[in-house]
This record gives sequence, structure tokens and C-alpha cells, in this order.
Amino acid sequence: MSNLMVFLIFAIVNFALIATVFRFWGKQGILAYIVLSVIAANIQVNKGVIFNFGLFELEATLGNVMFAGIFLATDLLNEKYGAQAARNAVHLSIFANISFILIMFIATLFQGMDYSSDFNSALNLFFAVNGGTFKAVLIGNLVYFISQSLDVLVYDRIRKWDGSSKTLWIRNNGSTMISQLVDTLLVTLGFALAGIFPIEIAGSIIITTLIVKYIAALIDTPFLYLMSRVSPRAKIAEQEAA
Repeated sequence: MSNLMVFLIFAIVNFALIATVFRFWGKQGILAYIVLSVIAANIQVNKGVIFNFGLFELEATLGNVMFAGIFLATDLLNEKYGAQAARNAVHLSIFANISFILIMFIATLFQGMDYSSDFNSALNLFFAVNGGTFKAVLIGNLVYFISQSLDVLVYDRIRKWDGSSKTLWIRNNGSTMISQLVDTLLVTLGFALAGIFPIEIAGSIIITTLIVKYIAALIDTPFLYLMSRVSPRAKIAEQEAA
């Protein structure tokens, strides 16, 4: 199965999981999934992949689908609960991600036994000070804060201009595409300068990543329309209890 096909399946599954968690657990479920997505994306981003479009191939870093899901989730929070709820989710996910990396870094300081040598090596590769994830998280969280803050701001401004369901796709894709452009430029240049991947391929990664993220943004639009019309069971239960 090609990377492009896996990407399409991955995107649909990821967005469907977001819709599912919102249906059953509402706002709290979305917050939990955003935290999960940030942690997963910052680990996956260390893996480089090639997308074959038939006539040409482009290089990209993994993690784009997870990050696309985060933008969908914060847009949903913005739509349903307002901009402040979306900002709080961004701040919480950054704190959770840094906490996760700190905890895993401390785990690398323990002297492991021989039977767990493979796991020890993998742990050090990702979470030691010189590991790829450690540097990726430092850069990624700063860029994530900038791009997500921009996404929340743009979405909120468009919603205040026209909050009807007819312009939902404009709010969703407009805010996402602007903020994803900023995110891709900053994180790619940051990773290249930090030595996570060669700077010679930075231009190719920027182009490919934007193509991948914009495709994901188009795929997630129907899911946002679906979730905007759905009341989570958690909310229904609260209303019935009241």
C-alpha cells in the first residue's frame, strides 16, 4: 500500500475518531484527543516519508495528519464553545506535551537491564537530550503555540463576521490554511536549523507538507459540518439530569 493511500485512510480514521469522541464525551473528549494528538504528532514528526503522485515524488515528515486533526478539533471548540475554549485547549495540550517529554526524559536516566536493551535504546533515541523528539518538541511547541493562536484568532474573526452554517467551510479552511502556512514555514526551518533533517530538503518538505495539510483540511470539512450539527451525549445526559 502506497504512502498516499495510507495517508488518506489515516486522515479519515483520525477525523472519524474526533467525531466519535465528541459524540460520546463532548468538550472534555475533544480536549483529551487534542492532548493525545499533540504528543503523537511530536513523536511521528521524526519520521520522513515520500509521497508518490505518479509523475513526481515529494518528501514530507510524518505527523501532518495528527496536526491537521488538532486544527479540526480547535475549530470545533471555537465553533461550539467560543475562542477562549479553543485557546485553553491549546495551552493545556502544550503543558501536557512538555510534561510527557519531561517524564520520559527522566525515564532515560535509569540504568536498564540487559533484557530491555532494545527498549532502552529506543527510549534514549526519542527522549534523551540529544534525541530527535526532545529537539522537535522544543521547536514544535513554540511553533504550535504561534500557529494555533493564529488559527483561533482568524476563525473567531470570520465567525464574528458571519457565523452562519453557510460560511462554516470558509471559517474552517480559511483559518486552517493561513495558520498551516505559518506553521509549516516556521517548523520546517526550525527543524532544518536544529539538524533534525538536512536543510537541503527543507524547500521540498515545505511544499509537500502544505499539499498534504491542505488536502487534509479539505477532507476534514465534512466532519466539521457533521459535528457542528451533533449534540454530544455528555451534554444530553447533563440536561436530562438537570
